[in-house]
Amino acid sequence: MRAVAIGQAELKLFWRNRTALFNSLLMPLLLVPVLISVDANGVPLIAGLIGFSLLMAVYYNLVTTFVARREELVLKRLRVGELTDPEILFGASLPSLVVALGQMLLFSVVVAVVVGVPLPERPWFIVLGVLGGIASFTLLAAASSAFTRTVEMAQVTSLPVLMACFFGSGMMFPLDALPEPLAKALAYLPLTPVLDLLRAGWADGPVLRPLIVLAVWIGLGTYAVQRYFRWDPRR
Repeated sequence: MRAVAIGQAELKLFWRNRTALFNSLLMPLLLVPVLISVDANGVPLIAGLIGFSLLMAVYYNLVTTFVARREELVLKRLRVGELTDPEILFGASLPSLVVALGQMLLFSVVVAVVVGVPLPERPWFIVLGVLGGIASFTLLAAASSAFTRTVEMAQVTSLPVLMACFFGSGMMFPLDALPEPLAKALAYLPLTPVLDLLRAGWADGPVLRPLIVLAVWIGLGTYAVQRYFRWDPRR
């Protein structure tokens, strides 16, 4: 597959990027004590770590990757060849996605063994949540890169999504603790339906609305990428 060749080249650059390595490999470990202090139960801890991987290893890393490759004219040169636009974007995303999936699997197994989490009763909802989250945050990263002039500016342009999802999606505290109107509004953030589906894998919970919200975000992300994504440098 032609996109895999791009992914292999990106993987070499990924391992040389200390910031990306820190965000992908070490930051989740620093988050564990915070999540344990909020809820020592294993299921919220696993859901929180997966959510954090989506935010940092997928969303933030890919915003910087798309901006860097655009400003270096890599995307423009690739687009001149036989590769399609989806192949280029998928190839550039591949290292971050592989690292994120490996990270999610490793942390889930470690937490399940250490804390004692039973096997999920409905694992298909976990798969849907992870795959849907990867798709939506990859698309959001591509869309965000259109409004990011430089790699350094990614810290600013990605901040609204990161902060809103980190503190408003039920990762740090349950949304039930908030006033009902606010909790209902926060249920439409892109990370909230992912966390709902992850929890639904272990216990009965709402799945129809999270699936619909996640599908809407994927649709909006696809439209935003088609409408706003920039292949030429912003100079």
